[in-house]
This record gives sequence, structure tokens and C-alpha cells, in this order.
Amino acid sequence: MQQDLIDTLAGQVGIEPALAEKATSMIVNFLSNQASPELTETIRQYLPNFDAIAATGAAHTAAAEAADGATGVLGGLTGGGLMGALGSLMGGDGAIGQAMALLGHLGKDGLEIGQVQALAGGLIGHLRQVAGDEVVDRLVAEIPGVGHFLG
Repeated sequence: MQQDLIDTLAGQVGIEPALAEKATSMIVNFLSNQASPELTETIRQYLPNFDAIAATGAAHTAAAEAADGATGVLGGLTGGGLMGALGSLMGGDGAIGQAMALLGHLGKDGLEIGQVQALAGGLIGHLRQVAGDEVVDRLVAEIPGVGHFLG
């Protein structure tokens, strides 16, 4: 991802750029998994290195899920995995369940919900600047609950 965008998002949220990059890649992966293939293809045109970013996010997500599995339910709940546990209960394969699991994973990295929303909102704001309102409005409409996830 463009380092200047990561640095801007990190500064706005008040976190280290490395954490902003990790979280943003996980958000991009979430969006790529939840959006339709044609919308994903459209977004790909506007975010340089989209596939590499999504792949990095998928690797981070897989590592977080493996760590959750290693700690068990009680360890996940006490270690900041309440959102992930709720996501599983709400149908972990759906957009809302996956969004809650993402919030849980990022919470374990020390991000608060508001910080994740600010990162996602900043990423979507950037996408709105480069791709336009129509693309972003389709994205928000297409993924159930993503509007709430963005704050």
C-alpha cells in the first residue's frame, strides 16, 4: 500500500505505521472477501498492489485465527477476543461475523474499536477520493453492516 497513506492513517489514529499497515491490510482482505467479484475488480483498479495487500491481510488474519484456536474460548475471551467470539456466534462466515472477528483480532493487537473504525474510515475516504462516490456507495451497500463497522 502507499506508504504515505499508511503514514497519514497512522498519524490520524495515533498508532505506529507498522500497526496501521497490518490493520489496513486486514481490512482490505475483509473487503475483498465480502465484496462481489466485479466490485472487487473495480476497487483493484484504484488501490495499487490490492492483491498483495489483501494477501498480507489474509496471512495476518490466519495467524490471528490460529492464535485464537490455541488459546481456546476462555483464553480468547480474556485476551480481547470477545468480538471474535461474538462474531462466531453471529455466523462467523457472514460479513457481520467476519467484521466482529476482525475487530477482535485487531483488539488483541491493542487497537480500540474507534481506532479500527478511524482506519477503515480513512481507507474508505481515500477510496472515495480516487474511485468516487458511486464505487464506495456500492461497497457500503453490498456488504451488510459495513456502514456500522466504519463508524
